Amino acid sequence: MTDRSLGVPVDLGAGWIHDHRGNPLSAVARESGITTVTTDYERLELRRPGGSSVAAADLAAALEAQEAVMEEIAEAAASADPGDRLAPLLAQARRRTGLTGVRRTTLDWLLGNDIPLDLGADAGELSLVAFDEGETYRGGGDRLLRGGAAQLVEAVASGTVVRRSAPVTRVSRSGDGVTVELASGEQISADGCVLTVPLGVLKAGGIEFTPLLPVAMRRAIEHIAVGLLNKVVLRYPEAMWEPGTQLGVVGDTIGRTVGVFDYQAVTEAPIVAAFVGASHARALERLEDGEVVSAVTDQLARGFGAEARQPESSIVTRWGADPWARGSYSFLPPRASSRDRQALGQPAGRLVLAGEHTSVERPATMDGALRSGQRAARSMLAALDS
Repeated sequence: MTDRSLGVPVDLGAGWIHDHRGNPLSAVARESGITTVTTDYERLELRRPGGSSVAAADLAAALEAQEAVMEEIAEAAASADPGDRLAPLLAQARRRTGLTGVRRTTLDWLLGNDIPLDLGADAGELSLVAFDEGETYRGGGDRLLRGGAAQLVEAVASGTVVRRSAPVTRVSRSGDGVTVELASGEQISADGCVLTVPLGVLKAGGIEFTPLLPVAMRRAIEHIAVGLLNKVVLRYPEAMWEPGTQLGVVGDTIGRTVGVFDYQAVTEAPIVAAFVGASHARALERLEDGEVVSAVTDQLARGFGAEARQPESSIVTRWGADPWARGSYSFLPPRASSRDRQALGQPAGRLVLAGEHTSVERPATMDGALRSGQRAARSMLAALDS
């Protein structure tokens, strides 16, 4: 969702091409002439409350401890059962680091980026296997798109007809096709249907299926959860930080972590995006926009000074409340597993589901959604040929 209300393109939803080497979206961008900008999450400017920087030695100790915690969790996740929970192991691993004081609060900020700001869920909501889901490509870092990620959608959709403002209320399957009913009452019949609505919309029950979806698919929709990651995009009168830096103020709990990424390198404007996730994001969605901006800039100002409270314009996202999203992307809570994702991707006659929530290889990513659509297309061709 690329927005231009701040004068330049800014992505309010998905924006990064992760692990750009080998990522199929890198090829889409390259072939479409879209400029990408490499970002570095480790280019950090962390402050303590009161404005002093986290000392280099303290940051190095926290980063070393973060790596140890992540390795311990990843090793346990490799042999975990779906019912195993992340939170107890995380608590034990944190204690084993032995860090105290600013090193401990810096570690917590780093872990906040790894969990609620990456997975969209609090540690207590996640299964242990959820922590290490999916595959990686050949690395190469993560990239943003100058001009916005909507260009990827336009490139992939080139040559197709897209109808907007046509919400679907019912999908009916028969032996030789599918009928889709719109909120307007219009019915569209086709040989088959690929359904790509977000998991949050499926869980909300806004679309009726006749007959009901297969039991395994219904269970999967129930089992897999939807995470939340919101952005508070802030445009300032002038740039106050180095381009491409991630900013943070240590001292809060893991769940209340706010990560602020400077977008100057991609927008060529003094814009930052503050990321809030999971329960903290849900709590902020209950506030008015101005209150959300104040909450985020007050926290930023604790470390970076009063200027942080003075953006000239802002945008607040509310993906949890958005009726066409009902959240940001999926995650596995305890008792859910990759088998649920596989079940969602299985054809139900001439109806096939796609989307990041159906991807075993790359859930919660744009490229996972793309690959799931390609898989759904192959399944549909097979169904039509049968």
